[in-house]
Amino acid sequence: MEATITKSNGSSFVIEVRSVASIDASRCVNCGECRESCPVDAIAETQRLICRMCPTCTERPAMQPADMERIARETSCTTACPLGISPQGYINLTAVCKEQEAFAHIWKCNPLPSICGRICTHPCEEMCKRGMLVDEPMAIRGVKRYLSDTFADFTPNIYPRIYEERIAVIGAGPAGLSVAHRLSMLGYEVTIFDKELTAGGMMVKGIPEFRLPRDVVARDIARLDKAGIHFKLGVSIGRKQMEELKKDYDRIIIAAGSDTATELTIDGWRKDGVFTALGFMDRVNHQQSTWRHPGQVFVKGGDVVIIGGGAVAIDCARTAVRLGAKSATCVCIEGGMDVPCHTWELEEARREGVQLLEKWAPQKFVGHMNALAGVSFAKVCNFAKATDGRISFEVNAEETMGLPANIVIMAVGQKAAPIWKEYADDEQIAFAGEVLGKDRSVVDSMAAGVAVANQVDVSLRGRETRAAGTQRKLLVADISERIYPTNRLKIERPAMPVADPEVRVKNFDEVETAYSKDVIDMEVRRCLQCGFSVIDSAICIGCGVCSRVCPKGDVITMVKPNEGEV
Repeated sequence: MEATITKSNGSSFVIEVRSVASIDASRCVNCGECRESCPVDAIAETQRLICRMCPTCTERPAMQPADMERIARETSCTTACPLGISPQGYINLTAVCKEQEAFAHIWKCNPLPSICGRICTHPCEEMCKRGMLVDEPMAIRGVKRYLSDTFADFTPNIYPRIYEERIAVIGAGPAGLSVAHRLSMLGYEVTIFDKELTAGGMMVKGIPEFRLPRDVVARDIARLDKAGIHFKLGVSIGRKQMEELKKDYDRIIIAAGSDTATELTIDGWRKDGVFTALGFMDRVNHQQSTWRHPGQVFVKGGDVVIIGGGAVAIDCARTAVRLGAKSATCVCIEGGMDVPCHTWELEEARREGVQLLEKWAPQKFVGHMNALAGVSFAKVCNFAKATDGRISFEVNAEETMGLPANIVIMAVGQKAAPIWKEYADDEQIAFAGEVLGKDRSVVDSMAAGVAVANQVDVSLRGRETRAAGTQRKLLVADISERIYPTNRLKIERPAMPVADPEVRVKNFDEVETAYSKDVIDMEVRRCLQCGFSVIDSAICIGCGVCSRVCPKGDVITMVKPNEGEV
């Protein structure tokens, strides 16, 4: 058997193929390691159809065959992860007692597994077909947290040093750390610069410790340091320093984030007691007093109003409760499905006494002289959100509301430092993460960092880099592989263990606790195992790299060409 290999420059040559790889679909955990390693793209992901014909089979509505096939072609947890990790892979590696391999699979694409195991917005769970078609989605984030805690002392291999080019990354937040990890994995020497003395960016400045403990952040970053990323902390980068970096490094990636808070410059915005979310959370997270000048101090037993309805606003409100606020009320211009915070975030906040008032826009901070007494609002009408995220709305000036407030926290967004705009057209410089002006979750910032890292590699090497997680075509498996939910394990998704609201509001201890091993062992068995890898023997060149990288070890064999899969 012969195979034709086409090079990137368009030239081609023919090689003799004496063996091809064959994948046992019943053993494959669909981790994707073989797909990413195949040099000729001979391996594809295949999704099994999940039968939803019988209306009484599950609690979900019955479906037509065409809809079942459409879901198989378009939906998968493995393509939903912004970082390109296969949740099915590490769930099923865990199920077959290969937990360390499961964690290594995560860390290859995700340099912050402990952090994501706690605060990831888990879009993969939204695309889990068990949740869509049977009952509840897999507890993917909970499994990730279990693995990251189990292998907290995991020592990674030192990054390979393959290329001479040196990369500088400005910013040690999620985007910068992910840029550095990806480029280091590809073989570059990377140095991260950050003006703070502690790496982590908004993960240590903006996210409260009851959601993300500082020692958890520190251990993920320490692992990157051990693997070979260089950190230069407490170093501010201005114009002079940028010129020096341009001389010393081949590429500079600005991942400085949005570290300047947006303020509402409405009447009274300079009154005492008006904080920005960033200023408030930064002080609390660093155990500093919120006192700045007479009147600008957090009042225990007082009323706190938070303007905004996103994750940051919810974090501020829950923090205010722990600091002793009598009431904490978030007020946002959005309503219904447009409210930016996630439903689970809001539910946890409500259990702690936080209120959310929708469709109200602040008009004025009120009070005598410079003393803050409250906020006046007008009812929002004609709210609209464009595809680019821009918001427009009108208010009904006749419908107003006033709230008493000793403290107001403005959680209405952040922006990047203006200096970075000067380098927008510099070919030696790239941008990643929130510095581009888009509000992103931690995992989205990480994904943006990975994408930029791949672009930098392409520009330096003049080649295509097959980035993990890029949109790929899902094949549909033969009908013989169809999954019938009625034959699968019937068990409820375990509730995430959390501290009692009446207890947790009195401290900053972590609210969520991890699943036990017994729970994890049962949860991973809920996976429907929708996907598996399949090899096109007409393309396979028989190099065998797929069988060597398979973390499970009993999935891929080398066979004669006429015995391979097509």
